[in-house]
Amino acid sequence: MKRCSNAIFRAGVVGVLAIGLAACGAIPRSDRPAQVESRGADPVPRPEQRTPQIAAYTPPAAPRYARPAPNRAVAVLTARADDQRRAGDLVGATASLERALRIAPDDAILWNRLARVRLDQRRYDLVAQLAAKSNSLADPVDKDLRRANWMLIAAARDGQGDAVGAREARRQAARR
Repeated sequence: MKRCSNAIFRAGVVGVLAIGLAACGAIPRSDRPAQVESRGADPVPRPEQRTPQIAAYTPPAAPRYARPAPNRAVAVLTARADDQRRAGDLVGATASLERALRIAPDDAILWNRLARVRLDQRRYDLVAQLAAKSNSLADPVDKDLRRANWMLIAAARDGQGDAVGAREARRQAARR
């Protein structure tokens, strides 16, 4: 008797599950009214028949040049040189930057920083040379660095009394 009631119970559970699963597979009913087909000309275009509007082309923003991260030792020496320069120790700042340049001689930013220290020392002949070296090593895309170098050259030429050369250097800076 117990076996029979278990079998009936199982059959009932299977039946309820079968009905429930069958209801899940049914096609969903839409509550929207049926659309009536028009046989004549449609005076107002429906949204799907309108001509698409094309937005005006806007070019993407120009990517900014990202300078490569310096070597850790170069970064430490550069930070030390900045601290020394702020403290007025221009000789120490020069030594730190020259040491960094022995590690990374192709780093255009180091040459630019050394030129700025030399400008603070009023070594105008060296400023123009160092800034020109920085420009020769700078990536052509790095317009900010190239502009800064031309401004250093202009300041050096002003310091030497070369007004025409300074004006030309400022013109070059404006072009960059």
